[in-house]
Amino acid sequence: MADIVSIRVIARPAVRVSAGRLRLVAFIAIAAFMIAGPAAEQVFGLRTDWLRSWTMFSAIGVGVIDASFEIRQPDGALVALDRFEMLGAARDGKLKWIQNREDLASVIKRLCTAAGPGADIRVRARQAARNGWQIIHTDAENACAD
Repeated sequence: MADIVSIRVIARPAVRVSAGRLRLVAFIAIAAFMIAGPAAEQVFGLRTDWLRSWTMFSAIGVGVIDASFEIRQPDGALVALDRFEMLGAARDGKLKWIQNREDLASVIKRLCTAAGPGADIRVRARQAARNGWQIIHTDAENACAD
């Protein structure tokens, strides 16, 4: 009879990562990448080719003019002027959106004509640009005096 010597080799199973864990890690990595791009530029001011920046609505509304009108009353008080009412125009028509400076000049001319000679109409207007609002008309002077 022979002696049997057994060498105990403890075999440990290889570390296995479950499919669920792999999906979770992949999801977290992709979400972090998606959030890091815009956050790097908008929060920290960092621009890099590795992280994509993000701008919401980058061109919608650029060039549109926001204008308000006031007319001076005989007692000297400035009162808000409703361009639709004064010109007898529909609120959903062409007069609703002032698209450029030429449109603004046309509206001002029509308002001055409708108000009559010697009218004092003040206009505050700003135009949307990629870097913010640009002031194009202040209410410092009579727009009908031109």
